[in-house]
Amino acid sequence: MRRRSISAHPMQCLRSTANTPKLVAASLGVRLDDRTCSSAKIPHLTTSQGAGIAPQLDGLGPNTKLVTVHIGANDADMTKYILTCHLAGAKPCADPAWGSAIDGIAAAYSTALHQISVLAPNAKVYVDGWPTYVSEGGCADLAGLRPADAIHIQIAFDRLSAVVAREAVAAGAVYIDTRPESIGHDMCAPVGTRWFEPLLATQTLLPYHPTLEGMRGVADIIVRSIRATQG
Repeated sequence: MRRRSISAHPMQCLRSTANTPKLVAASLGVRLDDRTCSSAKIPHLTTSQGAGIAPQLDGLGPNTKLVTVHIGANDADMTKYILTCHLAGAKPCADPAWGSAIDGIAAAYSTALHQISVLAPNAKVYVDGWPTYVSEGGCADLAGLRPADAIHIQIAFDRLSAVVAREAVAAGAVYIDTRPESIGHDMCAPVGTRWFEPLLATQTLLPYHPTLEGMRGVADIIVRSIRATQG
């Protein structure tokens, strides 16, 4: 949650009216400055993502009391490597470069969290990781993945969460692990239960993007964590 600013809400950001930050703010009864933007990367916290899109950290100030952060997947080229897994055919989709790409976001992430603490010195910062995207056995009918490739994709998301968790703790932020409670809600789960869209997306038409149930599920985890740490 960030203090309210007068910045516009560009259409190109494809900002949902029921995304996780909005659901968290509504549950906590706090005022929200939603700076989420589709395809954002860590540099866009401090630089414009495009015409009419202000840097995300422009919404911070000394009156900011609560900040939630979820960013880094685009910096780690997750979409590119996941696509490689879906197109792997008979070959394994494991690529050593993927792990390096994930580990490589650490320094920029650390710097971003430091910048948040400087701009919003009175705020409590919460960083949430990535939930369960695909079950261990995979689901060829929905995700189009062999079991081994499904496992590799989830390992990559877990690695990304581990990098973010480490940097969050080092910066004095609260890391929120969304993985345990999301088990059983991956893209292989039935409609209405799954938190992420499979390759054959039915709700948002965007594979690997959260469903309405997913946004609510993650929001509930974040709200409980905030309440538990703030008393």
